[in-house]
Amino acid sequence: MTDGSATAKKAWITRNSPQYKAKLSERKSKQAFANWCKSNGWKIIFFEGKSGAPRTGIVDAVIVRIASNNADKLDVRLVQLKSGSAGLTATEMARLKKAVMNVSVDWLFAGFDGDDLHFSVPGLQNQINKR
Repeated sequence: MTDGSATAKKAWITRNSPQYKAKLSERKSKQAFANWCKSNGWKIIFFEGKSGAPRTGIVDAVIVRIASNNADKLDVRLVQLKSGSAGLTATEMARLKKAVMNVSVDWLFAGFDGDDLHFSVPGLQNQINKR
């Protein structure tokens, strides 16, 4: 066996591994979903670890857009993204529905004065005074 054929064999083994196929499927599904979001007016945030691997948990992404009937209203969706032959289970569906009830929403004002960025956060003044 020459170096070229050994390298080719190693590549073939890698490309036929379940892990490689899962990562490829995940990458393609994320790109397809991002393309759909862009063409349908949604902004997307994927939750990944520092290595780029998906985080554990039921929510893989959040999509958001300004509501078409009210410029002060947001449409937000928590997303569980499936790819390949992975099917949606009843347990996952229940976890995703429960995750919607656990979303914390609050406001934050960030103002830039030309030099510095200033934040106004509810309750922040009380936290600063306690220090």
